[in-house]
Amino acid sequence: MATEPKPKAVSKSRRKAREEIVDYIVAIEDWDCGYSFSLNVERLPIDPYHEFRHLQIKGRLLTPAGLKVETAEISLLPSSDLVEERRKDLTPVALGSLTVGPDGILGNIGIPWDALTPILQMLIAGRFKFVLMRGTRFRHRTAKLNSLRIETRLTEDDVSVG
Repeated sequence: MATEPKPKAVSKSRRKAREEIVDYIVAIEDWDCGYSFSLNVERLPIDPYHEFRHLQIKGRLLTPAGLKVETAEISLLPSSDLVEERRKDLTPVALGSLTVGPDGILGNIGIPWDALTPILQMLIAGRFKFVLMRGTRFRHRTAKLNSLRIETRLTEDDVSVG
């Protein structure tokens, strides 16, 4: 008596779990800005010059609660690729990222080149008080960010969400 082979079970494709979105709020305590301009020494440079600007904002992490670190250092990196005319062709995965390190949270976020000046003006005047970011929950010590705001004060919505 021949036994018929059992039909193979149809495997269901697993759906990727939707990542939880979290609000990260940092109270600004200090900031620093750096600039460099040099000849581009790459082998095949696109531009004969290399220009680099960055703004570091340091502060105390207010939300989310439950993280073992209390400090954050967010680097805003201006990019000419993010100027409105050029960014239409981009397909970004994230605006930037946060990483948990032994000394706190480190963040790198790209911003449009022309946004640096008004941000610096508000920081110099002492007006900006908070950095608000939204992104994925930390996974393997890293979170992807999809939004950035720098504000003079928190609203009820910011506090209730955070």
